[in-house]
Amino acid sequence: MDLNELRNQIIDYLISKGEIHAVLYYKLEKRFCNPKSKFNIGKDPLISYLFEMMNKRIIEIIIPEPFKITWEVKNLTALKFLKDGDYYTREFSPLNGGFFNAFNKNNYYFDSRLLDFTKKAETLKRIEFLKRIICKIPKLKNYLIIYYPPGSKPLNIYEPFEGDYIINFQDFQANSYLNRSAKFELLIPLDQQKSDMSIIKNYRTNYMCVYITLIESIHKAIMNINYQKEKYKNYNEIVKDLITKFGYYCLMYVKSDWIDIKPNVYRWESFFNSFDLPFKVIDLSFKNIRFYEGTFEFWIRFHYCIFIKKNYSNLIKHLKNLGYEEFEEENNNDYIAIGVNHDIFEPCPSIEHFYFLNKYLYYYHMFYLFYHCFEYIEETEINNKFKDNDREMYKIFLPVMESFFDVHDDKVSKKLVFNYYTYNSDELELIYNKFLLKNVKNIELKLFKYYLLKYNSMNMKKKSV
Repeated sequence: MDLNELRNQIIDYLISKGEIHAVLYYKLEKRFCNPKSKFNIGKDPLISYLFEMMNKRIIEIIIPEPFKITWEVKNLTALKFLKDGDYYTREFSPLNGGFFNAFNKNNYYFDSRLLDFTKKAETLKRIEFLKRIICKIPKLKNYLIIYYPPGSKPLNIYEPFEGDYIINFQDFQANSYLNRSAKFELLIPLDQQKSDMSIIKNYRTNYMCVYITLIESIHKAIMNINYQKEKYKNYNEIVKDLITKFGYYCLMYVKSDWIDIKPNVYRWESFFNSFDLPFKVIDLSFKNIRFYEGTFEFWIRFHYCIFIKKNYSNLIKHLKNLGYEEFEEENNNDYIAIGVNHDIFEPCPSIEHFYFLNKYLYYYHMFYLFYHCFEYIEETEINNKFKDNDREMYKIFLPVMESFFDVHDDKVSKKLVFNYYTYNSDELELIYNKFLLKNVKNIELKLFKYYLLKYNSMNMKKKSV
């Protein structure tokens, strides 16, 4: 392949990744070095060319503090919902058995943005050293970020945040909103825990992305500082800055994966965009984020609607009786905006649990509104032919929703509070694993198959018209 064409292909791929033009190196390797790929590039030539692009100041290469996720058996006591006993607990461990132990925490292992490229010999020495380390520790490729700054949102982990994102840090007492207190004393067998961990490991192997690396690195940085808070005179300012970055990249991750997602035959998450349905997410934001050692706690605002023709007064009345409301500021011409504004309170132990819980929470509510407006959509969306089995899509998410929140499929709940409110990250992860992970494979497989057929059939009908 011509080098100019390769450069353009790499840049185009980075730009395609959304508002942050960045990707983990292993994704580039998978795309350009796969024997089935049209690009047909070797792994060594690819990484050498990436360093050449970096030297020409076209891209940046960044590696955050190196660490890996491991699980160790510990005896846990004084738990709120589980019996005392032996459980697998998540640990942040040094990558490659202590090779990076001497590395300073809360810092980049490598950041080309900090190099002085006028000192060519010194820069070349640093690059050659990094190439040797990557050969010695191949897993480092999974943490190596390729970043294209032009037109991109900021990529900050340890330095002060450069964006315009703000968290208000409003106080809230989530426990006061709990409608019921979940009570059980359960000892989860280690074999079952191993099965749960295999799902997490599979997800991390196949879907690890730059957002997970950014968020997890910031999470680790917050934990590092919390363990040594007495050393920092400006502790509050440092933590607020880290939390701001944490929330910013969580929101970017969510928006790129669910809200701004482009139609894609292999992504069921693009359902509403693919069929151009009259739904709108008015607001998805984090009112506050708090940290308790390894646990992060969210107060989320989720505000959405459907646009309904004013002459469908019976449907509008029905939706209002269910708890939906009119948003006059969103009304336009002959359409009324009907939806709901949720406040969601939840503690999470990791980005994987945050991702799946909130994805299912998001789509449960979108499909629940779709369910109540099904006849209206059938009548007005003549280019999309939905069937009766499309109507009850929200029920796929009910096992997760009913496990974690006080929800009912006969009404809409405006305030959603996580049922198992504990700040013990070890116990919290076990609870998430028990009620969430066992449903992930089933939900994802069902929706993938359903959407693949639906997308293809819809497009075939449109082409035939």
